[in-house]
Amino acid sequence: MKMTLSLSVAAFALAAMADYSPTIGVTEITTTNKNTIVAVPFTSLSNGGDLSVTDLVCTNGLAVGTSIYVFKNNGYKAWMLDASGWEAAATVPEGAEYSKPESGDGLVSSPGAIWVVLTAAPATSQPIYIYGQYTNATETTITTGANNLVANPLQSKATISFTGNPVRGDAIIIPQDGTPESYTYGKKGWTSDGASATLPNIEVGQGFWYVCNSTSTVTKVTWTPVAP
Repeated sequence: MKMTLSLSVAAFALAAMADYSPTIGVTEITTTNKNTIVAVPFTSLSNGGDLSVTDLVCTNGLAVGTSIYVFKNNGYKAWMLDASGWEAAATVPEGAEYSKPESGDGLVSSPGAIWVVLTAAPATSQPIYIYGQYTNATETTITTGANNLVANPLQSKATISFTGNPVRGDAIIIPQDGTPESYTYGKKGWTSDGASATLPNIEVGQGFWYVCNSTSTVTKVTWTPVAP
């Protein structure tokens, strides 16, 4: 399910990186869904800053036509895998829910999340590999009154807790093929399909939407490893 590599990159570092030896993190995410929210637990190997989404997601094992989406400025920016690698969306069909990326749209911050869409739901578990500089992030910032795309940045399955208090109308939506798994907050706390519910553990590298009501005081999601 996961692997983390700690090694010096001196063997292949450029001269400009002579004084910079990041710890390389590699995570294997497995999915049986066409649509998967994928974590951004890493920063750039070159400078430790924001990471290009096309550097984050390894193309190995992914079919031509696989797409990745970044949620930015209340909309999606799209890239598609072709025979030569990730390419920004050159054209956008009328009515599409995404737009062509502009300069800087492909940079993503850790810990964050992106959306990966395979060409079809796999018959068996499909691995998605992501890599970059390991950061050991354990918290994700939440924006009040917004739809927040968040994902587990740890190298293990994790539970979630909050800084601040959810309010009625807050929701957690875990996309999957077909009906999404959803939890809403109300007088009885978290519920699913109208019944009281315990929030699920989140698999390595996977995530959800946190729909944060404008009156909510939730500011962070904290990720805690689940013991093997």
